[in-house]
Amino acid sequence: MNDKIALLERRISREKKSRQMAEQLLAEKSREIYASNQMLKDALLESEQKRDELQFLLSTSGSLSLSGNNENLLTNVTELTCTFLHAVWGISAVQIKSNSTFDIYTPICDRNKQWTNNTVFIQQINAQLARQPASKEWNIIDVNHSAIYPHTLKMMYCSKPIDEGSVLLSAFLLKQEPNSSETLDALTIIQRQVRTFLIARKNGTVISETKDNLNIITQQLSSAKSQLMQSEKMASLGQLAAGIAHEINNPVGYIRSNLEVLSSHIQDISAFMAATKAFIAEQKLINDEHYMGLVKEYDMEYIIEDTDDIVTSNIEGVDRISEIVNGLKTFSHQGETDFSALPIGQIVSAALNVVKNEVKYKHDVQHILNEQDIYIFGKLGQLQQVFVNIFVNAAQAMPDGGSIKIEYVLGSKSCQILVSDTGSGMSSTTQKQLFDPFYTTKPVGEGTGLGLSISYSIIESHKGTIEVESTEGVGTTFIITLPLASKVLG
Repeated sequence: MNDKIALLERRISREKKSRQMAEQLLAEKSREIYASNQMLKDALLESEQKRDELQFLLSTSGSLSLSGNNENLLTNVTELTCTFLHAVWGISAVQIKSNSTFDIYTPICDRNKQWTNNTVFIQQINAQLARQPASKEWNIIDVNHSAIYPHTLKMMYCSKPIDEGSVLLSAFLLKQEPNSSETLDALTIIQRQVRTFLIARKNGTVISETKDNLNIITQQLSSAKSQLMQSEKMASLGQLAAGIAHEINNPVGYIRSNLEVLSSHIQDISAFMAATKAFIAEQKLINDEHYMGLVKEYDMEYIIEDTDDIVTSNIEGVDRISEIVNGLKTFSHQGETDFSALPIGQIVSAALNVVKNEVKYKHDVQHILNEQDIYIFGKLGQLQQVFVNIFVNAAQAMPDGGSIKIEYVLGSKSCQILVSDTGSGMSSTTQKQLFDPFYTTKPVGEGTGLGLSISYSIIESHKGTIEVESTEGVGTTFIITLPLASKVLG
């Protein structure tokens, strides 16, 4: 009886140690998750800033070419800049140096996006700027116009020479300074474009500077697009972080617990061996009865069986962690430059691993792989990003559970990947705007509106297509078509 009690006490002690270690590990991982979430929130904020800058450059560049005259040009640019900067007031003007008044100026754009002809404001801006040195760069000074706004504001202004006799002035009143140097870069690009358009209209010719500016904008947009793609990827990871951490914590937790138990087993095995050795030393011989008595006393049959289970369980846990980490490594990798032949089924499986915690509890996932690997030509990380976006959207469309089905249709030169869900479906209006940049049906803070737009761009860069078929109340199917790699075509 005492032996059984001692055995139970050892088991209880092992379980208590395992629980304490698991709780300690959970606390450590919780701190790691918090730090990771903070980093991902910063990445999401940067993504949103890049999105605003990109939208500002696109919309302002487009409005310049569509402006019928200089007054409209300045008005459009000022309104768009006010929106971009969240300005309280804004004005743009062309001023002849020999005069003290504006020759062409916009009405004032106020914080309610309404226009007024406010001569008092123009005079105060003139007086304020007259005390400041002319500057081709953007400057920020404190101003206090109690008649206009009750608090001290920041005036952001730039006086850019147009030609020998005139200057382009832009001034905006802000509640706070822009928090990004890229914001000033975007404003400088637009200011340069406005100057170019004004000169071109004055001379009646299109000058080479327009082309140079467009090249600069093209490079800026290309860089912003790459950064947005990576930031959106990190934002997706931010939304999945808790689930991914849970997926890693599960095997880490039971591996650590198993190792504690295994350590205790080793102590018991050592004690058994010592007792056996002592018995033999004393008796010079050990018979079956004595041996089985020691085996029973130290519960060796259970220990051997349990040790085998522990080792098997730990190997499975390590494999699961390796699978998750490899999937995340591929997903978060930036800077792929070359296309290569890739097995599309493995890409989809890797994306499913990244979102596994999002779908495994409430959703039935059917991944119907072909008997033979289908190779497409593409970039692994980018394609994985597309499928992660689609799977997350499918899961979010079925908050109470449902089915996700992935199947492949092999053609002579291309492969179609069909991802279907039994979610809420989409209206025809939503389907038409689904791939537009910044379009989202999610609440504020839960989506950037860039996921599917970037997915569309990625598939397009792979010379493929992405389409959607959806019925409200029934579900949605995404149809992705990609060209086959040469090894399949051959």
